[in-house]
Amino acid sequence: MTPIMHKAVRSLSIVLALTLSHPVFAGLDVPYPSGVERLFTEQTGDGTLRVPIAPWSQQSSVPHEKRSGTVTVSTFELRATSITPAQVAAPIRQALQAAEFQITLDCMSNGCGGFDYRVSTPIVSPPNMYVNLRNFLSITGIKGSESIINILISRIGERVYIQERRVDPAEDAPVATAKITSIAPPRSTKNVNNQFNKTGAVTLEGLDFTSGSTNLGEGPFSILSELADYLRQNPNSKIVLVGHSDADGKLKRNIAISKQRAEAVRQRLITKYGIQKTRITAEGIAYLSPRANNQTPEGREQNRRVEAVLLQ
Repeated sequence: MTPIMHKAVRSLSIVLALTLSHPVFAGLDVPYPSGVERLFTEQTGDGTLRVPIAPWSQQSSVPHEKRSGTVTVSTFELRATSITPAQVAAPIRQALQAAEFQITLDCMSNGCGGFDYRVSTPIVSPPNMYVNLRNFLSITGIKGSESIINILISRIGERVYIQERRVDPAEDAPVATAKITSIAPPRSTKNVNNQFNKTGAVTLEGLDFTSGSTNLGEGPFSILSELADYLRQNPNSKIVLVGHSDADGKLKRNIAISKQRAEAVRQRLITKYGIQKTRITAEGIAYLSPRANNQTPEGREQNRRVEAVLLQ
């Protein structure tokens, strides 16, 4: 076999691997790679979602489009693969175009805005999603006034992580096939209660911070609903929300940012869930209490978080 024929066969095998097996939805058919496993899914029947529609710029930060309808957020993982984000995105781009979606965002890493794009874009928390700032791709498609989808693809080591955030009309809401496995179990108030009893603290997984990483996104965030339910069921309980950061930047700045994150969560619990403000305080400790290695992208992702600490 000549080098040219070998290259052609290899390219064909990659395309086949990307298109032979994928989750089928009632609306848009999204072609994911064969062997992909679902890590996380959260769906809200009547929700609102902000989706990036253009790269970051100094003039406008990251422009977002807001849509209401059936909101679905999912993440996927592909292990031990040589496939690149660009190769994963190729059939997705074709599927969007075939379904008459207008592609408003199609960028890679620095072309998206790098770190500035990352902190302005809602991302599911680890271990269900990781983003390598040096190797990610983001693509957004819009159809009419109701349907919008953003897919973020990132490669870390030999693994590819995919995040899908979409809004569909109710009749076109996505339904995954049985081929996609490892769905994360739903959280419950019992889990929050058990975690408080076990360690005295709960990490508020799944939050996202936009506009420079200090303003809490619109959600919905199931973990905040569960925390609010716990506080209602335990009216004498008080908590302190503690913001954490990674080790990028100076300590003083990170303390300020992490406290602002915690305060944003506090305000959401007060204004949306009706929790008394005297029962919640907010603090920030920056990178002084890491839960992972700050030398890796995965570790930095895990360290950027807000925790609820039970006081009484």
